[in-house]
Amino acid sequence: MIKVPGFLSSSIYVGIKKKGGKDFGLIFSKVPAKVAGVFTTNVVKAAPVILGMERIKNGYCQAIVVNSGNANACTGKRGFKDASLTASLVARELGIRESLVIPSSTGVIGVPLPIQRIKSGVSDLVSKLSEDGLLGITEAMMTTDLFPKYTTAYIRLGSKVGTICALGKGAGMIAPQMATMLCFILTDVNIQKAALNKALLSAVENSFNKIIVDGDTSTNDTVLMLSNGTLGNEALRIGDKYYSTFQSAVNQITTQIANMIVKDGEGATKVVKIIVKGAKNEKDASKIANTIGTSLLVKTAFYGEDPNWGRLIAAAGRAGVKFDPQSVDLFFGEYKVVKNGIEVLNENIFQHVMKSPNFTITLDLKNGKASSFVITSDITMDYLKLNSHYRT
Repeated sequence: MIKVPGFLSSSIYVGIKKKGGKDFGLIFSKVPAKVAGVFTTNVVKAAPVILGMERIKNGYCQAIVVNSGNANACTGKRGFKDASLTASLVARELGIRESLVIPSSTGVIGVPLPIQRIKSGVSDLVSKLSEDGLLGITEAMMTTDLFPKYTTAYIRLGSKVGTICALGKGAGMIAPQMATMLCFILTDVNIQKAALNKALLSAVENSFNKIIVDGDTSTNDTVLMLSNGTLGNEALRIGDKYYSTFQSAVNQITTQIANMIVKDGEGATKVVKIIVKGAKNEKDASKIANTIGTSLLVKTAFYGEDPNWGRLIAAAGRAGVKFDPQSVDLFFGEYKVVKNGIEVLNENIFQHVMKSPNFTITLDLKNGKASSFVITSDITMDYLKLNSHYRT
């Protein structure tokens, strides 16, 4: 059971998902909560994303209403009307201002939201609000996910213990700069808006912006963090004694959710951390890591447990970054496989590394002191089967 003081939640089935299962959820803070958010970088943004981006500008949110099975993206004026109406109906039922409700959707693109089903479920959704409903939210967010994604951290602030909980969704259309995912982070810790925003941006950059499944970025990516302050601590500020404690906890839970998303990568059997170090700057390191992590040749080699290290070096070479290929070292786990661009270890010695469901590959450019990383998955037959028949 997962709980966050001051938050209630509920989830039901209203008939949006074709195969059944909860598809409509609500998170409600008993008091207006400070909010920070990060959204998709895709130029094509779903109606609820655009509405959410506008509403967090006032700095507060009291309710998040989420549906799965339908993205409400590329649905024109009707899409905006449906997103607004959903938020309005929830606000009216809760007795709060509509501007404090942020809608969120995930699922098939280009299909109008079945608004009549949404309308019929709002009253039931609100009536079922409870302190024990957060786990149901993870189900109401799931599309191709095979398992719910949630985690909780507890932090001591003097004599008080605060709770930070993250609820996530995501399995496919995952790439850096916001993946195809939803994540709602809830905390009872009182924190200033600027500090909340900084903590979220920092955590996202080193978690959700570092994961890859297939290299695609969705229209609906949304991460929201709500702080209702019911813990009663003095509001945390940037640089305060306990701010770093809060930041570390947010980093921890976003990283955990990010790893769960890659592990659940629509048929994935491998989770691989690719580290690029020895670059002139972080931008160069990031470019190379992303190129390797999205390479289909590399990802299929991971699936086949084939230690074809040449594919990694070749991918690095097309990343648009200058380096000397005759200087690079490459490690599979702790094994140095390549030294100064030449293989120095027989694959029979290190191939077992690739049989592990989790392993690390490190490329050292020996060209500077900067580094970066991505966490990627393999591409399997199951990924192809699932996505070739996603709508049918």
